[in-house]
This record gives sequence, C-alpha cells and structure tokens, in this order.
Amino acid sequence: MTVTATLKVVLRELPPTHEHDGVVSMTLENEPKGLPKGATLANTPLQLHCAAKQWRTACTRAEQIREQGAPPLLIVEAHVGVQDRGLVAIVKGIQVVEGKQPAEKTATG
Repeated sequence: MTVTATLKVVLRELPPTHEHDGVVSMTLENEPKGLPKGATLANTPLQLHCAAKQWRTACTRAEQIREQGAPPLLIVEAHVGVQDRGLVAIVKGIQVVEGKQPAEKTATG
C-alpha cells in the first residue's frame, strides 16, 4: 500500500530563511512532544522549502495582520519525506490567519 504523507505546521513567528533560484528554504527544529507513554522520537530538523512568490505573499499578509494589532499565524501544509537522512517538506499551501491576543498580565498584590 502506498500513501502520500503531508504535514501541517503552525508558525507563530517567521523563521530565518534563505532564497535560491526562486525557492525559499528554512530549517525548523522538530521537538516531539505529547507522545504516547514509552514512545520516543529523535529531534530531527525539518527542511521546509517554499516557492519564493508564495512565501512573500504569506509574509505580506502576516505583516498586514500584525499592523492591525493581532499576532499572525501561518498554517503551512506540505508534502513530507526523507532526503539525505533528514526530513524535507515542500509547501503545498499557506493560510495566514489572526492568532489570539496574548492574555494581558495583571498586577497582583
């Protein structure tokens, strides 16, 4: 049986990127959390690649949301696989939405 593996990643901040030949690349640190008891997975960096135009459009939308006073969230859907012993993902789509405002800290005392 064959499957097509996809991955959804929520970015709460923009990671460092570099662009080459119309592709924006970034390395995300994958820290497995919430695994079932007794299960372990190694921390494995995720190389994420996106068309430069698509990334710039998402960043522009994120900046517009930030200017309105809300934190932007980038919901990234990507094809994922293994290449050179690491995880690699190629972006299918990016949805940019408003995140929740951080709760205001109140003074106690």
